[in-house]
Amino acid sequence: MFRKKYTILLITAIGFTSCSTKPQTITVSQNSRPIKATKAPITSPIKEEILIKNNPNLGTRVAVPQNRPTLGIKALGSKEVTSSSELNGETMERIPFPEEEYSRLRKIGHYTVSGKIYLQSSINDEKITDSRIKLYLNPVTSYSKQWYQQSYLGGYKLSPVDKRLNNYLKVEYTTDGGEFRFFGVPRGDYYLIGQISCGQKCGFATNKITRLVKEISVGSNVTDIELMKIVP
Repeated sequence: MFRKKYTILLITAIGFTSCSTKPQTITVSQNSRPIKATKAPITSPIKEEILIKNNPNLGTRVAVPQNRPTLGIKALGSKEVTSSSELNGETMERIPFPEEEYSRLRKIGHYTVSGKIYLQSSINDEKITDSRIKLYLNPVTSYSKQWYQQSYLGGYKLSPVDKRLNNYLKVEYTTDGGEFRFFGVPRGDYYLIGQISCGQKCGFATNKITRLVKEISVGSNVTDIELMKIVP
């Protein structure tokens, strides 16, 4: 009986002690020091290189030149550019003479082609010409187109012309004032060709032959034609 009362008193005392205990506050302190950011690894600049041959690992390293040429192609500097005269100094082979194409051309017609040939000075607009200038009417064909595009425009020297072409050319000479007149010209397209020799009067240091070419169409209201070029 005594033991039972002692137990009840002990439990009551413990409960009273628990209720009278002050609550404790737990404070979590944070580190006020800033967290250092992790820096990304710095990669040193890599010099541009080409790996060639002997390459069990990295191979032999060859630095790329500053002007970045293409491998296998010679790079030309600003003072090494090949001039057009050097490129065009070679002789090009003419195409075979197209007999069938020329056989379809008429040799006699009823049209008249007239005009004047001259050079015009860019300094004072003077018109410069000469007497007895030889002019040609050359029919436009695949054969003459090659000459016009590659020789006259392109500057290439062509192999000797086929003599059969002479059977289809029309030739005339100018008067003292550089005027010309072709009679009996068949309908069709032609290259009108002439050349004038001129020196200081044209602004050249020495005499220079200037070739003039103009493509014309005969039979479509062709009147007077000016075959001219401004020099120098």
